[in-house]
Amino acid sequence: MAWHTPPGFFAANETLNDLPEALLKAMIRDAVIMVLERKIHVMPIKEYTKNAGDISESEITSATNACLYIVRQLSSDSKSNTDRKAANSILVRETDLSKPVRAAFVLACIPEDGAKQVKRVLNVGKLVDFKWKIGMGISSTSCTALKSPFVSIQLSISDQNQKIQHHNLELTIKQFQDLRQTFKNILTQMEQV
Repeated sequence: MAWHTPPGFFAANETLNDLPEALLKAMIRDAVIMVLERKIHVMPIKEYTKNAGDISESEITSATNACLYIVRQLSSDSKSNTDRKAANSILVRETDLSKPVRAAFVLACIPEDGAKQVKRVLNVGKLVDFKWKIGMGISSTSCTALKSPFVSIQLSISDQNQKIQHHNLELTIKQFQDLRQTFKNILTQMEQV
């Protein structure tokens, strides 16, 4: 989808290309705070102008507006807000920004490849098998007459590469009852959704 760029957008792109790197990053950071984090934030035009050298306040104002527009457009596009390559392609197609300026926008708006970040966070594995048995601890190295019941659980978890890992737990009866109660609470909450 093509952007409907406002008047003066491409002239403002040239100003963005000419900004010192630290000022550009500060401007993009402030735009991200304002747009993506939905925080009320005043863009400090006077401060930007002070740090911009010979660039006029009206040019800084236009560059700030262009910066806000770009961040809004990138955040509203479902493909570009999760994929760095897609975001860069859109910036190449829709703007006159130099490569380092495009990179600054992409890195600020999409800190990590969104899809990979979601997969990494949500991929805890898939439960493949659940085995359990009840046992009685007769003795141990620290106690000769233990006589304590326990529940032994083996979880088989498949990761994203289909590699199965086995995790063994040994719980006292009280710990097992607490675990059972936790799962019961989870089930109750899931049924309410």
